[in-house]
Amino acid sequence: MLPDLEAKALAGDPEAQALLHFLRLLRRKEYQEARVYAEGFPEELRERLLAGLSLLVAFAEGKTSLEEAPERLEDPLFAAEWEVLLGVRAVREGRREEAEARFQKALALDPHHHRALSNLGNLYLERGELEAALDLYQRALKLAPEDPLVHENLAALYKRKGDLDRMIAHMKQATRLKMRPPVSLDPLTGKPQRRPLHRRIPLWVWVFLLTLLAYLLLKKP
Repeated sequence: MLPDLEAKALAGDPEAQALLHFLRLLRRKEYQEARVYAEGFPEELRERLLAGLSLLVAFAEGKTSLEEAPERLEDPLFAAEWEVLLGVRAVREGRREEAEARFQKALALDPHHHRALSNLGNLYLERGELEAALDLYQRALKLAPEDPLVHENLAALYKRKGDLDRMIAHMKQATRLKMRPPVSLDPLTGKPQRRPLHRRIPLWVWVFLLTLLAYLLLKKP
């Protein structure tokens, strides 16, 4: 479905462009923003999107189980996000093999899903497969350079590799991104649009956060 949607968007189809933007919000796990955005779709599609979002949120918050509405997995708009959420739950419950299969399936459905790449990289990092993890993290970074979690993952990896310069660089970038003003995505390009920051962050806040992050990353496992 995704290649067809992208082709239609490139051809100028406004609904396809809008759906791609909706998918970008799902990849970023910005469900509330996606809900607001979905209100602008025609009624039938709007109801489909809102229903899928409601179930995703309930599942992510542990308020419902997959068995209560398995048919939602068949919706191609939500399929990759479902696999990521199921993979994350599998990790939490110690089912690493299932989690890896879920993340791989999410990427087969949506190769641009950077959270699937990052989560799969985390599994490889756990197993000590550093180069495989690095490749996945770098692919995620190209897709979502302003996601602080991607930089935190890279910092952890470079700590394991003993590359302290790169570790600190990604640690600093993660801190900057967490302190940034709110960001929205351009509906057509998917590029971040940052709203202006109304006040400067005090220097002591930066120092405290960097010190805390350095302690967490440099302490012995």
